[in-house]
Amino acid sequence: MFAAVLAGLLQSAAPAPAEVAGGEVVVVATRGKCGIAIANRILSSAEFSERSAEWARGVPVRVIVPAGSDYRCLARIMFKLADKGVTRAEFIDR
Repeated sequence: MFAAVLAGLLQSAAPAPAEVAGGEVVVVATRGKCGIAIANRILSSAEFSERSAEWARGVPVRVIVPAGSDYRCLARIMFKLADKGVTRAEFIDR
């Protein structure tokens, strides 16, 4: 069941436009911690809520997938994003 939900989320993630006004945000699923990091710093709940409002309006989200990433962590991140209204994310294999 879990694998089917994750596969559906990954397949529904459409590539974002190359450039969007306001810049592009890169989200990283960090190894050892399940969190959302920007510029090597884990976002607080308040920062995540603020950023997710931008992402829900269409600012591109790129999820960098480090080698050995935990797929359950990636799924949790996508569920958090979906709860905030984010419908698109691009996964980048590092």
